[in-house]
Amino acid sequence: MIGIRQTRRTLSVTLLLLLHAALVFSAPVGNIGDPAIWEYGIFTDPGTISVFISAEYDSQDNSLANQQRRVRWDDPRTQMHEDRHYEQIRASKSTMTTAGARLGAVITESWTVYAMTGVCDTDMTFYHTDTTIQFGFSIEDQFNSKSDLYYGFGTTVLLHRGSFNDIPVAFGMDLKYRRFDFEDDRLESDGLFYSATMDEIQLAIMLSADAGLFHPYAGARISSITGKEQYINKNWRSYYYPDEYIDYKDDITWAKNLGYVAGVSVHLLETFSLNVESRFGDEEALGFSATVKF
Repeated sequence: MIGIRQTRRTLSVTLLLLLHAALVFSAPVGNIGDPAIWEYGIFTDPGTISVFISAEYDSQDNSLANQQRRVRWDDPRTQMHEDRHYEQIRASKSTMTTAGARLGAVITESWTVYAMTGVCDTDMTFYHTDTTIQFGFSIEDQFNSKSDLYYGFGTTVLLHRGSFNDIPVAFGMDLKYRRFDFEDDRLESDGLFYSATMDEIQLAIMLSADAGLFHPYAGARISSITGKEQYINKNWRSYYYPDEYIDYKDDITWAKNLGYVAGVSVHLLETFSLNVESRFGDEEALGFSATVKF
């Protein structure tokens, strides 16, 4: 038995080293019943306080629908100087690719806490309509930002363990917070600038099954994303803005916030798991991760 445990630990350490080397090619885990977290660790047994690390990679496509702002302004170009309402509408589509790590602690047999950090690459198409420039004016700009830092923390709680048709199942929830920053500054080259700061709070309700080597899971999640953004375009003149070119600033409020999750974890060597996850609904995403417990 000692020889088996020692072999398992040696192989797990080897996999951990490979995991560390491949950190920027791995992904977010949504399996609340991930066996690599709840079962044996390299140095610990189930039910004991222990730590785990996950390498995470995730790619998601999402969109923020039209967000309208009406402004009251006296346009100096008009013959009749009077305040009138003008409208500014923004919309965007983006692809976000994140690569990072999650470090967590198993506190009890049904509760974990974790912190996460990494980098995010973003490609965005930004749509801006602004009648302070001219009636019917609309423009589309492309922005991309590389290796922006993100960070966050969260907790996972197993609410119930049982069985269905002799298959062990677990029901639980995951609550997390993440902070993203985005910036593409091209003012000197082509007069364009975009920046945003976004705060995300997400609650997921998940069901996970233990089918031996494979651990499928599925569930639903609800999220709240808020933030602030700034868009500058020096190529179009507008007397509404102090510098007489587009300098749009406003809060971000995500309109779509309900999504669904499905994935599967593969349990290896009792201490190590690989995970693939798909998300759909308010976004389209595919993620991968690798997790090992000490």
